[in-house]
Amino acid sequence: MGVHRRKPRSRAALGAVTAAGMAAGMLGLAAAGPASAEPVSLTQTYSCVLPLIGADPISVEINSDMPATVEKGQPTGAFAIEAVTQVSAKAAQGMGLVGGVTVEGTATADVTVELPSGALDLSVVNTVPSTPVPNPPAPFEVLAFGESPSLTFNQTGTATINVNALTLTMTPRTATGGETGLGTFDAPCTLAPQDQNTVLHTFEIVETGPGEEPEEPEEPEEPEEPEEPVGDGSQNLRTSVRGGSLSMSQAGDTVEMTPVDYGAGGTSTGDLQTVTVEDFRGGTAGWSLTGKVTDFTGDGDTIPAENLSWNPSCVAAAGSQSTCVAGSPGVVGSEGAALASAPDADATGGEFAVDAGLSLDVPELAAPGTYSSVLTLTLT
Repeated sequence: MGVHRRKPRSRAALGAVTAAGMAAGMLGLAAAGPASAEPVSLTQTYSCVLPLIGADPISVEINSDMPATVEKGQPTGAFAIEAVTQVSAKAAQGMGLVGGVTVEGTATADVTVELPSGALDLSVVNTVPSTPVPNPPAPFEVLAFGESPSLTFNQTGTATINVNALTLTMTPRTATGGETGLGTFDAPCTLAPQDQNTVLHTFEIVETGPGEEPEEPEEPEEPEEPEEPVGDGSQNLRTSVRGGSLSMSQAGDTVEMTPVDYGAGGTSTGDLQTVTVEDFRGGTAGWSLTGKVTDFTGDGDTIPAENLSWNPSCVAAAGSQSTCVAGSPGVVGSEGAALASAPDADATGGEFAVDAGLSLDVPELAAPGTYSSVLTLTLT
């Protein structure tokens, strides 16, 4: 965790950190000495300007245990913080459009600490860990955790911590861990509405109490003789492992194929956007992934679906129990063909990357223009 101070107006020092992501937020605060801590909480709504979708709301609930009093001149020590961020389905959809299946990055919080001698403005940076993005898009929440720096105060009085704004620096990533077309982007976030509560905690800085005399060490106790057992018993222990689901996701939803010259005809080629199949059901059942395609339609002309062929491939991730079998090379067509499968077995499951090279036979006299078709993939 890094802390960058800006516009200092007091010698007193108080650190606060806050981070809220597309899917996460946290706030770390050093505001207490050895006194007893008490629960504190602050919920805020921000409007963040995001690529593709524009302004979108996020809700951040910050929770911690912080003392009501701090002793002057004594180090505060570090404090753990937990926060939950609510993210909209619209944000999940925006990242899904560019093939994002996780999001990670950093967030910088604008925090103002009102001290007896004046105000201190802080810019604090924190890491947002990699967080899954739901597919299909849906609202989701992310837990995040932080830890404050240890600080010392030199003047008694009342102090208040206010959380005012956020700036996100986020990186959506594909199923293979690469960056999407968005790369890394900045998203400024402002309180919406602006007049909502910004106070996380108010505490008192008090005079240091008198030192205490060290206690005399206690005499070690004589070890007790072990008691003889007076009976025995037994208990049956049970637990369970719950099966998950069979699902698929894809790196993108558009394949740009190579052009063909009018009058020459030939083959237009491209690569299927990688499909990831996840089988976490457990048990013995396999799965099948098939595809079928519609006719390619252009400006007044059509290329039949039966002119599209593919050459499938399938790779199982390390640790997968199922064997991934690629479909046979050949025509896809409107009736469909097998892209990949995993057979029934004594033990099944795992993660599988499915790809295919695509080739379209274009007639010599196909009318010039752009042709489009829809390839439907079905997992059973």
